[in-house]
Amino acid sequence: MEFRSRHWRHAVTVGLVMFTGLGLFLAGWRSALGAALPWIQGVHTAGGIAYGLALVAWSVRFFPWPKAPRHSPAYTRWAFFFLVVLAVSGAGLLVGSAAVRAVATMAHAGAAAAFVLWVLVHLYHQRPATVRRTWATDPGRRRFLRWAAGAVLSLPALEAAPVMVRVVLGTVFGLDAASNAGALPGFVPYTVVGGYPRLSPETWRLRLDGLGEPRVWDWARWATEPTREVTLDFQCVTGWAVRGVRFAGVDLASWLERQGWEPARQPWVLFYSGDGVYTESLSAAQIYRYRPLLASFIDGRPLPVAQGFPLRLVVPGMYGYKSIKWLVRIRLAAADELGFWEVRGYPQDAYVGSYNSLTGLARSGWFSVH
Repeated sequence: MEFRSRHWRHAVTVGLVMFTGLGLFLAGWRSALGAALPWIQGVHTAGGIAYGLALVAWSVRFFPWPKAPRHSPAYTRWAFFFLVVLAVSGAGLLVGSAAVRAVATMAHAGAAAAFVLWVLVHLYHQRPATVRRTWATDPGRRRFLRWAAGAVLSLPALEAAPVMVRVVLGTVFGLDAASNAGALPGFVPYTVVGGYPRLSPETWRLRLDGLGEPRVWDWARWATEPTREVTLDFQCVTGWAVRGVRFAGVDLASWLERQGWEPARQPWVLFYSGDGVYTESLSAAQIYRYRPLLASFIDGRPLPVAQGFPLRLVVPGMYGYKSIKWLVRIRLAAADELGFWEVRGYPQDAYVGSYNSLTGLARSGWFSVH
């Protein structure tokens, strides 16, 4: 196979994996994908596994960079290195422990950001010379059009590069830890509305419905509730994890019992975010099994805005999408109402291990998992 054919096959494959990865990583893309997100996640994982195996097993024969032609510039060999790091760290995100996932998150984000920058350098080096004005059968014209298409398709990756760099720098140096708006080291904050709701202790209220007249807590009243602390490995359904995170807040089960909750009569608890869109639900059995917190502190400090300030749900042992942020309302109900991501294909009983990317692909109908 000639070098040009290998190059374009390689570029198309990497492009598919890159764009599905952006769909998982960028908050705006995740929200826009909606019900297609589990399918995108499955395609990204399956494509990454297949590409990684090919990269390692057949690199000398199939891919140009490990054994590039003599006239190729030295920088082209870096692409192979970045892609190997992406494949290995992706495997760590898929099957690793929480500690492995924490390292893999940083490696995956760092290699992806580096690869985006490499693509820009590559486009610069490969920019076509002045193209003649003839349109028909002109190799220069065709090369220019291919280059332009590659440049346009690479632009969306630039949106993700700063976030990737922030994840790496925050993990290594804790640069975001001092900002009340920023994510803490290792976290990749997601929203479904393209921004964070601005809630202040002066205006924030928590409303409880389902026990007769609505009951409302302001921040001063909420601060009198007894609290406890829990340390957990916070794990996202997309693969990344942060090990040993300390949350402090009010025990949900005990608080509901003090309000007069009767689980036999109202076995479902529904949660609503201050962003006006995100919702979640837990059954009474899940609440007593996982002992969720209504948390207002993380690692000994008030929640940053990106982490759900001033109050969020935290469900130990469940994926992060159950831990709804910017909590403003709780409703007790006799029947479940599926949450934002459950409607879009994620499991309601989201214990860690209940879902992975291949599960999402199976739910898309591509193949069955027994």
